[in-house]
Amino acid sequence: MSAADQQTNVDSSTATFVSAVVFNGGITIGLYLAFSIIRSWNKRIFEPKTYLVDERKRSPPPGRFFGWVISVLTTSQKDIINRAGLEAYLFLRFFKMCTSLFTFFSVVGVGVLVPLNKYGKGGLKGLDQWSIGNVAGETKKLWAHLAVGYLIIITTIIVLFREYKTFIRLRHEYYLRPQHAKSAIATTILVVGIPPELYDADHLKQMFDVFPGGVKKIWLNRNPQHIPKYIKEREQLVNKLETSALYVISEYYRLRKAGKLSEEESGIIPEKLRPTHRKFIGVGSSVDSLETYRKEILKLNTKIDKMQKESCHYPPMNSAFIQFNTQLGAQLASSATIPRLKEITPDNIVWDNLNMTYFQKLRRRVVVTAIVTAMILLWAIPVATVTTISQLDRLQKQFPFLNFVNKLPPSVVGIIQGVLPAAALAVLLALVPIILRFLSKQEGIVTYSGITASVQAKYFFFLVVNVLLVTTFSSGVSSALPALLKNPTSAVDILGRQLPLASAFFISYVLLSLSGAALRVTQLGPLVVYWIVRKFLVKTPRRIYEVETTLGSMDWGTALPPHVLIACIGFVYSTVAPIILPIVALYFFLYYISYAYLFLYVLDQPEQATGEAYSTAMYEMFTGMIIFGLTMGGLLLLKQAFIQGALMIFLAICTVGILLIMKSFFKHNPSVEFLPVDLAGLVDTKRNKVLVRAVHNEQIEEYVEGHTEHVDDDAYTHPAFAARQPIIWLPQDREGIARIEANECQKDGLPVSTEGALFNESGRVVVEKGPPETRPYTYV
Repeated sequence: MSAADQQTNVDSSTATFVSAVVFNGGITIGLYLAFSIIRSWNKRIFEPKTYLVDERKRSPPPGRFFGWVISVLTTSQKDIINRAGLEAYLFLRFFKMCTSLFTFFSVVGVGVLVPLNKYGKGGLKGLDQWSIGNVAGETKKLWAHLAVGYLIIITTIIVLFREYKTFIRLRHEYYLRPQHAKSAIATTILVVGIPPELYDADHLKQMFDVFPGGVKKIWLNRNPQHIPKYIKEREQLVNKLETSALYVISEYYRLRKAGKLSEEESGIIPEKLRPTHRKFIGVGSSVDSLETYRKEILKLNTKIDKMQKESCHYPPMNSAFIQFNTQLGAQLASSATIPRLKEITPDNIVWDNLNMTYFQKLRRRVVVTAIVTAMILLWAIPVATVTTISQLDRLQKQFPFLNFVNKLPPSVVGIIQGVLPAAALAVLLALVPIILRFLSKQEGIVTYSGITASVQAKYFFFLVVNVLLVTTFSSGVSSALPALLKNPTSAVDILGRQLPLASAFFISYVLLSLSGAALRVTQLGPLVVYWIVRKFLVKTPRRIYEVETTLGSMDWGTALPPHVLIACIGFVYSTVAPIILPIVALYFFLYYISYAYLFLYVLDQPEQATGEAYSTAMYEMFTGMIIFGLTMGGLLLLKQAFIQGALMIFLAICTVGILLIMKSFFKHNPSVEFLPVDLAGLVDTKRNKVLVRAVHNEQIEEYVEGHTEHVDDDAYTHPAFAARQPIIWLPQDREGIARIEANECQKDGLPVSTEGALFNESGRVVVEKGPPETRPYTYV
C-alpha cells in the first residue's frame, strides 16, 4: 500500500469515527438537554403517572432539570415493581446487567487489548490500528485475545445463570403476593382443544373439581360470528350521534355570539342548525342526522340483544376458562392439562384465534415461517448494499467511478461512511416489526402476550442474520476486495487483516443508537401526535377523555430484540475492536435511565407478569456468545494462530452445551413455569385454609379459601356476548341545548348522560369525569 493510500485510510477512518461521535453525541446531548427543559411544560406527556393513575402506581414528581436522572437511579426495586410491574422491572434489569457486564469488559478490553493492537506489526493507521487487524505475524500476542474472549464468555454465562435464578425467585414472589394470589388472574386458566363430547360445564367441573379448592366458575367459549361487526357499527353510530350533537351546540353558541339567532330561536335547536346527511354513499335525499342515528342505534340494539340472549346456540370454540377457588388449584390444574394457559387476563385474549384447531395452526405456522424466511433473504440484499457504503474509501481504489471520493474533504467522507449507512439501515428495519406482528397473529396464537413472544423470537433472528451476519460479511469482504483482486494467492492473510475492519460500521451503528435513548425519553413523536389529535381531531367528551387518560405501553416483542442485538455486537467485536466496549456500556446505561423514567412516569403496562421477554432475551444472548466464539476462532485461524483458534471454537461448542443444559435446568423445569407446591401452599382440609409460604420463608401469609376477588359474571365471556351500548355522552351547556337532544334520546329509550363534561364560555369541551358507563348511571 502506498504512503498516499495509507494517509487516505488514516484520514477517512479517523474522520468516520470522529464524525459519528460528534454527530450522534451532539444529537444525544441536545435531546437530553431539551427534555430536561421542556418536561415540566406538559405533564400529560412527560409526567402523567404523577396524577393520572391509581395511587399505588404513582411516582413522586422528579426534581428540576437533571433531577429526573437522580430520581430514576435511586428508585428501589420494590418501588419499580409496584409502580411499573414485574415485566418492566425485569426489562430494566436487563439493561442494568448489560451495563455492568460491558463496563467490566471495557476495563479489561481497553486496558489489555488496545495497547497490544496499537503496537502490532500490521501497519494499519487511524482507527484501524486499535483493532486486531493490526496484529500481524505475532501469534503470541493473540493469546491475550483468547484469554479476554474466555473471560468475557465465562463471566457472561455465570451472570446469566445467576440472573435466571433471580428471575425465577422474583416471579414466584410476585405470584405469591396476597393481592395477586387471590385475584382472578391467578386462579383462572384457559383450556383449549376440548373434545366435543366433553364440551359442557358439568363434564368440565367434574374433571377439574379434583384439584385443591375445586372449581368456582366455568366460561364456555362460543363463536359470536357476526355480532362483533354489529357492535362496531353501533359504536360508530354513537360516535356520530355525539359528534353531530356537539356540532349543533357549537354552532348554536357561535351564531348566538354573532347575533344571528332570533329570540324565538333561543333555547331551542333551530331547524337550520340540525345536521343532515345522505344515507347511501352520498346518494339520495338528505335525512336528519340526529334522528337517523338514534333510530339506527335502536335497531342495532334490538338485533344485538336478541343475538346475545341466544349465545348458547352459537358454535362452540372448543375452549373454556376455568376459575378455581384457590391459586394452588389453578397451578396444579394448569400443570396437568395440555394444552392450557394460566395467569391470563380477558384483555390478553385473541378471541378470533380461539376457534382454530391444532392442524389449522400448524399449517399457518408453516406458511408464516416460509414468509419470514423469504423476508430475511430478500432484506439481506438492500442491507448488504447499504453497509458497503461504510467501506467507500477502500472500494474507490478498485472501482474508478468512485474516484470522486478522493476529492471530498475527510469530514464529508466521514459523514458519508459513519452516519449515512447506520441511518439507512435503521430506515430499512423500521417496517419489519409491523410485518412480523401481523404474521404472528395469523399463526393462530390465542394471547397477545404469546404473539409478543413470537414477534420477539422472529425479530431477533431477523436482526442477527441481516444486521450482524450479513453486515459483517458484506463490510469485511468489501474492505478486502481490492487487495484480494490484486493478490488472490494471499487471501488468508488479507482476510485476517481486513475482516476486522468491518467493526467501523458497527461502532457507527452503536453510536447512532445512542441518540435513540435520548429520542425515546424526549417523546417528540407522541408530543406532536398528541398536539395534532387534541387540537384538530377530537371534540366530543368521550374522545377527549380517551386521549387525555389513555397511557402508552411497551411492546416487549419489538422493544427488546434491538438491544439484545447490541449486546451480541458487543460480544462479537469485543476482542476484534475493543474500543466498541465502552460505547456499548454507555449505550445500555443511557437506555436504562431513559426507560426507567418512562416506566416510572409515562408508560402504564398491563398486568402480565410472565417475564417471558426477559428470559428469552437471556437465552438470545447466548447466540451472540456462540457467534463470537466461532468468528473469533475463525479469525485466529486466518491469522495462523491455530491453537488459539481451536481453543476459541472449542469454547463456542461448550457454550452451546451450556445453553442446552441451562434450558433443561430452567426452561423445561416445571418449577419455572408453575409454582412448586411447597411455595403455592399446603391445603389444610380441616380448617379449609391455605397456608402460603413466602419465598424467603420470612413470613407465612394465611387467607381463607374462596375469598378471591369478586369477578363479574361476564369477565371471561367473549366481549361480543357481553357488550352493552355506550351511554350517549353530551356536554352540559348553560342554555340546555345538550339537554334537548338528551331528552330526545331518552324518549327513544337510549341511555344518555350530560354529567361529567361541560361546554364552556370559550366554546371548548371540558371533561371532569370518565364516561357514564364507567360510573353508576343516572340520567342527567
